[in-house]
Amino acid sequence: MSKGQATAKFATPNTTCEEKAIASAYIAQARQQYMTSTSDLEIDDEPQVSIAEGGAWVAAWVWVTQGGAGLAK
Repeated sequence: MSKGQATAKFATPNTTCEEKAIASAYIAQARQQYMTSTSDLEIDDEPQVSIAEGGAWVAAWVWVTQGGAGLAK
Protein backbone atom coordinates (compact mmCIF):
# COMPACT_ATOMS: atom_id res chain seq x y z
CA MET A 1 0.00 0.00 0.00
CA SER A 2 1.46 3.34 -0.97
CA LYS A 3 1.14 6.65 0.82
CA GLY A 4 -1.20 9.29 -0.56
CA GLN A 5 -3.95 6.96 -1.69
CA ALA A 6 -7.56 7.96 -1.25
CA THR A 7 -9.50 6.13 1.42
CA ALA A 8 -13.24 5.54 1.36
CA LYS A 9 -14.68 4.33 4.64
CA PHE A 10 -18.37 3.76 5.20
CA ALA A 11 -20.30 5.64 7.86
CA THR A 12 -18.34 8.84 7.58
CA PRO A 13 -20.10 12.16 6.96
CA ASN A 14 -17.74 13.05 4.11
CA THR A 15 -18.19 9.89 2.02
CA THR A 16 -19.93 10.75 -1.24
CA CYS A 17 -22.46 8.52 -2.98
CA GLU A 18 -19.96 7.96 -5.79
CA GLU A 19 -17.21 6.90 -3.35
CA LYS A 20 -19.64 4.55 -1.61
CA ALA A 21 -20.65 2.98 -4.94
CA ILE A 22 -17.01 2.48 -5.95
CA ALA A 23 -16.15 0.97 -2.56
CA SER A 24 -19.20 -1.31 -2.79
CA ALA A 25 -17.99 -2.66 -6.14
CA TYR A 26 -14.59 -3.51 -4.65
CA ILE A 27 -16.22 -5.12 -1.59
CA ALA A 28 -18.47 -7.27 -3.78
CA GLN A 29 -15.50 -8.44 -5.84
CA ALA A 30 -13.46 -9.23 -2.72
CA ARG A 31 -16.32 -11.33 -1.33
CA GLN A 32 -16.77 -13.19 -4.62
CA GLN A 33 -13.05 -13.76 -5.13
CA TYR A 34 -11.89 -14.62 -1.61
CA MET A 35 -14.84 -15.74 0.55
CA THR A 36 -15.69 -19.38 -0.05
CA SER A 37 -17.64 -21.89 1.99
CA THR A 38 -14.34 -23.42 3.12
CA SER A 39 -12.34 -20.23 3.74
CA ASP A 40 -11.57 -18.79 7.14
CA LEU A 41 -11.84 -15.25 5.84
CA GLU A 42 -14.55 -12.76 6.81
CA ILE A 43 -15.35 -9.33 5.42
CA ASP A 44 -17.42 -6.98 7.58
CA ASP A 45 -20.68 -5.53 6.26
CA GLU A 46 -19.01 -2.13 5.84
CA PRO A 47 -15.24 -2.70 5.75
CA GLN A 48 -12.63 -0.02 5.24
CA VAL A 49 -11.63 0.29 1.59
CA SER A 50 -8.42 2.02 0.52
CA ILE A 51 -8.60 2.90 -3.15
CA ALA A 52 -5.31 3.05 -5.04
CA GLU A 53 -4.23 3.29 -8.65
CA GLY A 54 -5.44 0.16 -10.43
CA GLY A 55 -7.45 -1.34 -7.55
CA ALA A 56 -8.24 -1.22 -3.87
CA TRP A 57 -7.45 -2.85 -0.54
CA VAL A 58 -10.53 -4.24 1.25
CA ALA A 59 -10.16 -4.91 4.98
CA ALA A 60 -10.81 -8.53 5.96
CA TRP A 61 -10.47 -10.82 8.94
CA VAL A 62 -8.63 -14.14 8.88
CA TRP A 63 -8.95 -16.86 11.52
CA VAL A 64 -5.78 -18.01 13.27
CA THR A 65 -5.90 -20.87 15.75
CA GLN A 66 -4.01 -20.88 19.02
CA GLY A 67 -1.96 -23.83 17.79
CA GLY A 68 -1.20 -22.09 14.51
CA ALA A 69 0.11 -19.11 16.45
CA GLY A 70 2.28 -21.38 18.60
CA LEU A 71 0.24 -20.69 21.76
CA ALA A 72 -0.87 -23.22 24.34
CA LYS A 73 -4.41 -24.49 23.88
